[in-house]
Amino acid sequence: MEQRLNKIFKIISFFDEYRWDDKINYNLINFHNNHIDDDSKILTHWFCYIADRQMPFKTIWDVGGFVFSELIDEMKKQHNFNLINPKSIESFVKKEIDSQKYYFLSRANANNKILEDYPNYVYNQKVKFKSRFLPADYFCILFTLSILEEYNYTFSEYIYSAYNKNKDKTDIISRILFSLYLLTYYDVSQPDSNALINFSSNIKTAKQRTKSVLKILNNENEFESEFKIFSKDKIFKQKRAWCSLRDFLKSPEFKTYFKNSLKNKLNNDDFKKIFSVEAMTQLELPGDVWNNNSKFRKCILKNTKYHNSNIELNKILRDHFENNKSIIEGYPEQFDITFNFVPNMCENNNCHICPIDRLNNINDFSKICVNNTNMFCPVALTSCNYKNHCKGSAKCKLISLVNTFK
Repeated sequence: MEQRLNKIFKIISFFDEYRWDDKINYNLINFHNNHIDDDSKILTHWFCYIADRQMPFKTIWDVGGFVFSELIDEMKKQHNFNLINPKSIESFVKKEIDSQKYYFLSRANANNKILEDYPNYVYNQKVKFKSRFLPADYFCILFTLSILEEYNYTFSEYIYSAYNKNKDKTDIISRILFSLYLLTYYDVSQPDSNALINFSSNIKTAKQRTKSVLKILNNENEFESEFKIFSKDKIFKQKRAWCSLRDFLKSPEFKTYFKNSLKNKLNNDDFKKIFSVEAMTQLELPGDVWNNNSKFRKCILKNTKYHNSNIELNKILRDHFENNKSIIEGYPEQFDITFNFVPNMCENNNCHICPIDRLNNINDFSKICVNNTNMFCPVALTSCNYKNHCKGSAKCKLISLVNTFK
């Protein structure tokens, strides 16, 4: 029955290909100025994922992206840490009146995107963004900028350095991810708002942390030792870091920014390596409530050795992939489509039209597959709300696979 899970990998890869086939299938960042350079755009994306915890995704991309992109743009121009010093008049970080809580505030006025989608904003109003875990998010941003100061505040320069030091390793993507973890999430606690009061102490802590991280990055033996520890378990818990790196490699929008920011540093062979199928298989599935949904798990793990396992799904999928990679079409990270699939299918009890359920039961899946290239694929639309044209039975790997089910 392990072959059943192999087929599910292929089904999931069908949806994943549709997910990334068109920009319409995900939110774009609302940059304060579309003329900022590509490096600033991918760093804005990285900052947005820092804040991506228990908040509406659209708010982070629209409002947070607006403020963060301006902060990054100004930091590159001024190289001035007062831009994130809450006590400085120049700062993008403000303290609420009569409260110990803080928020991010733009200098630029709200643009049309915010004025149209957020009715609480009016013309000529600055944009306020307050992430759910702002004290921790603030320190992640402070620590990141402190390290990037050593790279002329250039995110792509840091990524290039990580790539260049590890380019001969077979697990290059995992090593880049570890380097990004060191940049932002390493040794970050969950402070309260009071921790933002003493900026001189915080910047001192940031500088000390920078020295520690650079020591790991620049000492091969120390890097290998820390990476080995990281790879055992922590690598599966870096949801926000994996989401960002995945977008740099797969998103039609951010892949372009990522390539452009590195085009003067990497040659064609380097790009082929980073964007190869082998590289994609190293991406870990960002574990979340959707891919660990009990109904979905029971369905895909049915009659496998993992059926009664309590292990997180991303670890199970990695284990199965490594043991079957020569015959699997797909890779673990593609199961992130559960972010869209589970709410639409599993939570709505749509098993009767599900291609996965079709593995065990003759259901009504064929009633939503119209095989008409002039129309959107209703399977992708119904299952995940992905709006892409039908490819036709001759090119559709899902139809050819489902037709083999009994």
